[in-house]
Amino acid sequence: MVAAGGGLAVFCAVLHVAVAQRLRARVLETRVRELTRDVDGLHVEVEAARAELDSMRIRLDDMPDAEKLSSELKVLGGLLRQLSEKKEAAVGKALAAPDSRAGTGAEIKHATAPAVVLGEAQLLEAVERGLREEKVELYLQPVVSLPQRRRRFYECFSRIVTEGGRLIMPEQYIPVAERAGLVAAIDNLLLVRCVQLVRRARRDQPDVGFFCNISSESLADADFFQDFIAFMAENKQLAETLIFEFDQASIAAGDYVSRVNLQRLRGFGYRFSLDQVTDMDLDLEDLASQGFRYIKVGAHMLHELARGDDPILDMRALKGALDRNAMDLIVEKIESEDMLLDMLELRVDFGQGYLFGEPRPLAGSR
Repeated sequence: MVAAGGGLAVFCAVLHVAVAQRLRARVLETRVRELTRDVDGLHVEVEAARAELDSMRIRLDDMPDAEKLSSELKVLGGLLRQLSEKKEAAVGKALAAPDSRAGTGAEIKHATAPAVVLGEAQLLEAVERGLREEKVELYLQPVVSLPQRRRRFYECFSRIVTEGGRLIMPEQYIPVAERAGLVAAIDNLLLVRCVQLVRRARRDQPDVGFFCNISSESLADADFFQDFIAFMAENKQLAETLIFEFDQASIAAGDYVSRVNLQRLRGFGYRFSLDQVTDMDLDLEDLASQGFRYIKVGAHMLHELARGDDPILDMRALKGALDRNAMDLIVEKIESEDMLLDMLELRVDFGQGYLFGEPRPLAGSR
């Protein structure tokens, strides 16, 4: 009787386990079906999203630039259209009445690559294509603190690259661009490209500043500069490392509008540097009020003015005035150790020149 009762208990236990497993299997089957439906639904959603994205792309292509582009792309789009239109007009004019100088061509060189000779129309086409396709290379030259020679800044130089990888140097395209009336358009595009590349470079060197030149043509182009200010306002984080450089003649000749534009840039935190200084009779207080924090002077000129038995320039007074206005002096074109020693005796703040490094391309800038 006991044995029979024990067998019944075992049988009930086995039956309970079997029922529990069957129920669990049904639950799992139900869950699998639910997950399958969910996956199928996700596939449908993905395909719908993909179709919507394709539709958006089509709509974006049909929309006006002002509606579909950020300020950066709007600036570039407008400049590229302007350059293309002016280039087409210049090429047409050149073909209708070839310039006698076009036969000599212009050389495009890249290191040891063989020279390529282009006529004016071909050179303009190469420049326009290089800018349109973002084939711009950024060259950087170090600016060091003295006497430590620690790299604190870089000056930026833009170079246009051809399809074959050769560089088009400014001395090659500027004369042609001047004759075609394209200098402002090219300068403006190079400025925006330079800012784009600096934004990339600062990720690897966040503690280093970058000097980026703004030409007199860009400063005088009121329409472009308004868009450029809007572009820089959207990139205010660059103000920590980006310093805009203007030549002395452009600032001296600047009108009220140019001054207001500089104040607007300064309002977003950007600092300025005065370059190509030929007259040391500087109103440092006025320059500081406009946002200038650096003055660049050539080593040879500074030597002529500040050295000798009867120097024209009182370096002690200049340094004191710079310090009072929170400005620094950068001496450029220092090419030898003797020249450096000469400048160190004048207690300059920063140096630039081939002694500290020649301009070199930023890796991956294209």
